[in-house]
Amino acid sequence: MATQIIIALCEGPHDVSFICKILKSNGFVSNESLKINQFPEPMFMLMAQEVVKTEVEELNLQEIRKGFLPTNTLQKGDVYVFLYSMGGDGKKLPRQSILKSLALTVRQEGEIKKDRIPDDTQLSVIYFFDADTRGVPARLAEVSTEVREVIQSIHVDIFTNNNTYSLYEGVKLGCSIFTGADNATGKLEDILVPLMQTGNDNIFNEANGYLQKHFNDARLFPLKLSTAVNVTMEARSVKAGEKYRFDEKKSILGVVGQLQKSGKSNTTCISDTDYLTLAKIQGNQKCQEIIAFINNIINNT
Repeated sequence: MATQIIIALCEGPHDVSFICKILKSNGFVSNESLKINQFPEPMFMLMAQEVVKTEVEELNLQEIRKGFLPTNTLQKGDVYVFLYSMGGDGKKLPRQSILKSLALTVRQEGEIKKDRIPDDTQLSVIYFFDADTRGVPARLAEVSTEVREVIQSIHVDIFTNNNTYSLYEGVKLGCSIFTGADNATGKLEDILVPLMQTGNDNIFNEANGYLQKHFNDARLFPLKLSTAVNVTMEARSVKAGEKYRFDEKKSILGVVGQLQKSGKSNTTCISDTDYLTLAKIQGNQKCQEIIAFINNIINNT
C-alpha cells in the first residue's frame, strides 16, 4: 500500500484532542515516539528545516515543538496523520503557508523528482472548522477562497458540501465543519458536551449550576498591574478589547474534567476522559461522519 500523509489543520487544541480520540477509535495509534527522521517525506524534510538544533534527527516530537511540527501525530499502517492546532480560525496566513510548503513538494508533470515526495506517496490536507453562526455554506466558501489563493489553478469553490474532498495538483483537499444538532450552525462543543454528558447528567448539571451561581461578568475584565514612581498598583481593566471571552460549554468541560484530571487543561480532559467512550463514538452520527470522511480520503486513491 502506498504511503499516505494526511495534514489536519484545526482551529485549536480542543479540536485536535477530539479528532485524535475519534481516529483512535478507528484503529489509529499515537506515534510521537518516532524520531524525526523516521517520518516519511515530505514531513521529515519540512519538520527538520524548521528546527534549528544539532542532530535534529535524533529528537522525537515530544522533545521539540516548533514551526512545522504538529501538535499530535497518529499512524495506522502506512497512513500518517499530522494534526496542527493553528490558534483560531483567523490564522489564515499560517495555514496558507503550510499548504504552500506541502504543495511545492508534489511533483507536477514535467518536473524532475529531486526534492519532491516519492510518486507512491499521497498527500492530503484537510481543514476542520466550527460553523459558528456563519453556517456551513459560508464556512466552506471561506476555506475554498483560502485554498484558491495558494493553488491558483483552482478557479471554483472546491468545497460545496461538508465532509468532502477533491484532488488538485496531486493534493487531496478536504473540509469538515463542526455543527450542532441543526447541522447548520454551531461548534465542536455542541457535539462534545452532549456526547460526554450522556450517562453523566448529574455531574454535568451540577457543574452547570455551579457556573450559573458564581458567574460574574465583571470578573471577565482582568486585574492589571502597573508601576509608577516605584509604586506597584492593581486595577481592573475597563477596556472592552481586554475582556475575557466566557464560553459556558468550555467552562463546563473544565469543571467536570477536574474530577479525573486535576490541574489539567481541557485538551487533556478531552483526550483522556472516560466521559467520551468508544461506544459513544461508535454510536454518534457526527463522529461517524468524520470517520467516514477520513476513510473516504484514505481508501479512494
